[in-house]
Amino acid sequence: MKNILITFVAVSTFIVAQDTTYNVDPEPQLPGLGVYIGGTFGGATSVNDLPDGHTIGSRLNVPNVGISKGLFLGGIPLIVGAGYHPRGYTYEFTNSFTGTKVESETQIDMLDVWATLPYPINDRAILQAGFLLGTCLGGTQKIDDDEQDLEDIEGELDYGIILGGGYAITENIGINIGYYIGLAEFDEMMKFNGLVFNVGYTF
Repeated sequence: MKNILITFVAVSTFIVAQDTTYNVDPEPQLPGLGVYIGGTFGGATSVNDLPDGHTIGSRLNVPNVGISKGLFLGGIPLIVGAGYHPRGYTYEFTNSFTGTKVESETQIDMLDVWATLPYPINDRAILQAGFLLGTCLGGTQKIDDDEQDLEDIEGELDYGIILGGGYAITENIGINIGYYIGLAEFDEMMKFNGLVFNVGYTF
């Protein structure tokens, strides 16, 4: 709970700023308050070596939903936001006693705050690089038809780097795609990574 409160305080600190209207041009204005929805196609890498025959794979994690806003921090242009962004992965191995393949799917529910530094490359497109910090709300693990809640990971932190870009379809609608590189050893077991994509609307 303490980490969740810290996250919300960080969101409030970031988003209170001067409002502007989005328009990508040689002297770009920053976007005003907006919303986005999308997902992640990602997985994880194990901190420790996996046993022989054990593999970790990627899965589609949806939905990513959140709010975003452009602001200047000490004269530096930033796009900041907060949202619900699940992580997840698949895990496969062969049972040494029965010889059957066991497959599991794990979803980790995360509340994140993030900030990126935009760099315009033409009148519609930008490159972005930034940082993400999140706290875990819980999760689920499904093996065959049996699904269990993962409560012992609540409050675990994750953080990493975001690299990507965005494209303005209209003055109010844009798409973003990027790659998340997790730096934290989540639950001392995994580092998350994956392709992130969303569609956003700026008011």
